[in-house]
Amino acid sequence: MTYDFSGKTAVVTGASRGLGAAIARTLAEDGARVILLARSLEKLEQLAAKLPNDPIVIEADLSNPKGWEMASNSILEASPTIDILVNNAGTNTHEPLKNVSESRLDKVLMVNVRNLIMLSHALTPALTQARGNIVNISSVSAFSGMVGQIAYSTSKGAVNAFTRNASLDLGRVGVRINAIAPGLIDDGMWKAAFDAGVDREKTFANMRDQLPLEGRWGAAQDIADAVAWLASDKANYVTGQVIRVDGGIII
Repeated sequence: MTYDFSGKTAVVTGASRGLGAAIARTLAEDGARVILLARSLEKLEQLAAKLPNDPIVIEADLSNPKGWEMASNSILEASPTIDILVNNAGTNTHEPLKNVSESRLDKVLMVNVRNLIMLSHALTPALTQARGNIVNISSVSAFSGMVGQIAYSTSKGAVNAFTRNASLDLGRVGVRINAIAPGLIDDGMWKAAFDAGVDREKTFANMRDQLPLEGRWGAAQDIADAVAWLASDKANYVTGQVIRVDGGIII
């Protein structure tokens, strides 16, 4: 299913790979002019070269305490009108509680929570003017947690709380905010784990019985399609929601 985002401008953070790239591609193919934001300028430029509607590339590091400010200034300089903000940028660390380190905890919370909130804050006036909307990328880990995912699960729980609370503030000015909680997606965070040596087949075998729907990995496009729906006028009475796109996973 496609939507009509013609004439709209969408910001996608963490757009250089995985879920972010799929989301950016889907919004662009449905007519949006996409502002691509991530740390890897080269990867952003490669993606932009394949997209329609004159995409904008912005190199930004949201692990930097001032990363949100530099990003928002560049975004608003490139386009004072913002219709859609997709807060997809995220990071992870595998540390059980007994091994939690301050530096890695701070980085996860900086990228996944603090700068997500601050970037949303900075772009709120533009989103209000456009009566636009925000879609945050959360995780099913926020609901049940996973071994070694103290920082990540905590950060995504905070994203869910922010989504609900911000919907109360922003709804009064006509801006919707929702979140998607992906499950076992064969891209994004899991791809990074596989690249680091995690056994893909063993991981899936351990989780297969917990996946009622087809017993398969989800795809980045599954998440991108859900984001497109939430960002579209078809969801214009939906706000403050965290929608799980997880194949019904039992965790």
